[in-house]
Amino acid sequence: MKHLYQLYILMIVIAFSFSGCEDAFETTLEIDPPEHTDRLVIHAYGSTNDRDLKVHLTRSSGLLDNVQNNLISGAKVTLWKGQTQIIELIELPFGNSAFNYILPEGSLVYEKGATYRLEVEADGFEKAIGTSTVPNDIPLLKQRFEVNGTSLESGDSNSEIEIEFQDPANEENFYEVGVILQVDNNGNPYNQEVYTETYDPAAQDGISYANLIVNDLSFDGELKNFPLIIDKFEEQDIDNMYVLWRVTSEGHYLFNKTARKHDDQDGNPFATPVQVYSNIQNGIGIFSIMNEEYVKVNL
Repeated sequence: MKHLYQLYILMIVIAFSFSGCEDAFETTLEIDPPEHTDRLVIHAYGSTNDRDLKVHLTRSSGLLDNVQNNLISGAKVTLWKGQTQIIELIELPFGNSAFNYILPEGSLVYEKGATYRLEVEADGFEKAIGTSTVPNDIPLLKQRFEVNGTSLESGDSNSEIEIEFQDPANEENFYEVGVILQVDNNGNPYNQEVYTETYDPAAQDGISYANLIVNDLSFDGELKNFPLIIDKFEEQDIDNMYVLWRVTSEGHYLFNKTARKHDDQDGNPFATPVQVYSNIQNGIGIFSIMNEEYVKVNL
């Protein structure tokens, strides 16, 4: 009992000691952020479906910079195959699109299996270079739509699209998949991305927050059935439904995976920082050419 009393007195003394020395523990750290060097930031996406290449070109900004518009104007953006320059992209006026450099319409047909190089030159920056190889065809073999599909943990009523494809054996393959609805709004049809989920553990959420990204680590060489879970739709409410099917590069997959993790952790001071994947030399970002198709779903 005596020992408990002495311990109690000691705890009180320690508590008063800390409260009396409060100023000693109030420390303001003044940390100078590291010096920032502007770099080109490139998000460039090509597609075999629309024979296009869209580039969002900006500059990086420092931690304390307050940048209202960091788009790069007047750059030279060129596409190469081997040692041959294929074409120079044209610049779009500011505000016309999410992308500020595009290919002239109908100017290019991508060759499956070929490697292309994107070069970007802008005043005040090192020339930035990205490379991307066009994936070969891995077609969807089947698709099946069920109005009353599998319910996930939320218990909500869902519809389901099951797709099937043959994954090539003994090679790493990467996919991105989503669902597109075509809706007729008083004679004005438009496409609507649908938030897509799955119970297949091979899939992860991508940076688009609508599509899923998949690698074939768990089903290499197999005939793969893959479920796509969407909010419940009745056939009469839909004009057309498509599966957005992309065979992508590993770089495309890694960029989507790390960018989504980075975005999910934004604002969380306790999260471990995520390094977003980049395949741009002397810059930041991603250059990806996707083997893409829209497969109509039989409703």
